[in-house]
Amino acid sequence: MNSNKKKKLPITLKVLIAHLAIIILLDLNISAYIKKDSNNFNNVKNAQFINLKSISLEEIQRKRALIEEKKRKLEALKKKRKKEELSKKKKLLAEKKKKAEDAKRRKLEEKKRKIEKEKEKKKLAEEKKRKDIQKLKQEEEEKLASYELEKLENELKEIERLEALIKQQNIRNAQLSDAEKRYILAIRSKIENNWLIPHDTNRDKICTAIVNQLPSGKVTSVKIHGCTADPLYIDSLINAVWKSSPLPVAPDIEVYQENIVLQFEGPQ
Repeated sequence: MNSNKKKKLPITLKVLIAHLAIIILLDLNISAYIKKDSNNFNNVKNAQFINLKSISLEEIQRKRALIEEKKRKLEALKKKRKKEELSKKKKLLAEKKKKAEDAKRRKLEEKKRKIEKEKEKKKLAEEKKRKDIQKLKQEEEEKLASYELEKLENELKEIERLEALIKQQNIRNAQLSDAEKRYILAIRSKIENNWLIPHDTNRDKICTAIVNQLPSGKVTSVKIHGCTADPLYIDSLINAVWKSSPLPVAPDIEVYQENIVLQFEGPQ
């Protein structure tokens, strides 16, 4: 062999150099124009080939180290971006969750405020109702008290009137003429004849009957005064007076008495 000729590189080294050359071509932005065809795959045109004999092993290793470093940086950048994206998604999810929780909390607070407002409204309504009832009750009690007082005053006035009438009648009875005595006795007799006293009542009670009549003898009212007998006894006397209407007519206008006071005692 000629000593001037360069030694041939081993095949393994050539293959390694070829692979590295391809990587270098990619790193050096060797353009490859790709054109799609409906029936064909990609075709590469105008590819620039490198003379492998002009590249040393050290240059190849240096390029390879640069490529690997760049690759590591790209992978690190990719991981960083992926991490940032994941962090961003987590942040968005957290914000979305917080917004949902805030909305739910506001809704619950609004519902609570509404319930409290309704409770307060109901409480005020019940308090107003209670006050209204209390006011009405007080007014009714005042009316009742006023009515009872008026009733008692009227009863007292009536008692005073009857007592005055009885007193006046007693004075007049002491001064009665024979005609007046006969007239009063006739009225008493008719009432006593019509008086049916219940058997189960006390018959020894004295009751004063005040009878109002017209000149015709028609009875217009009957009142019993100063009687401690039971209601059946009193009712029987009142019924006897009404049953006796018309009473005996006075023989003379001067003998006639509009109000007659009679005392009755049940037969033993």
